[in-house]
Amino acid sequence: MKKLIALFCLAATVLLSASAYAFNTTFLRDAPLAYFTDRDWSMFKDTLNRALNQNTDGAAAQWNNASSGSSGEVTPLSTREVNGMTCRETRIVNRAQGLVAQGDYLLCKAADGEWTIGGPQN
Repeated sequence: MKKLIALFCLAATVLLSASAYAFNTTFLRDAPLAYFTDRDWSMFKDTLNRALNQNTDGAAAQWNNASSGSSGEVTPLSTREVNGMTCRETRIVNRAQGLVAQGDYLLCKAADGEWTIGGPQN
């Protein structure tokens, strides 16, 4: 009986997770990043890392892929320490297929040197 209950709980969790995943990603169909090519992603990530690691606050880094028509900017807005981590409030703008998306995000540099969204995880 315990195995049956455990199996039911596992199945329910998988089904609910799949439903939530499908629901939570529907916003992507109207987002520029949904139309990014592999080269767009590479250019965006390179620009993001360059801006976060090298640019002063307020200095934008831009990328533009003439092949796909996609482009964007990454602008670190402010820098502060949070729980011993360097964090940067950053404005990201991306364009693709006539769509434009803009948002401000707190990105923090983890011990491994990778930038993570949302600040330090406790």
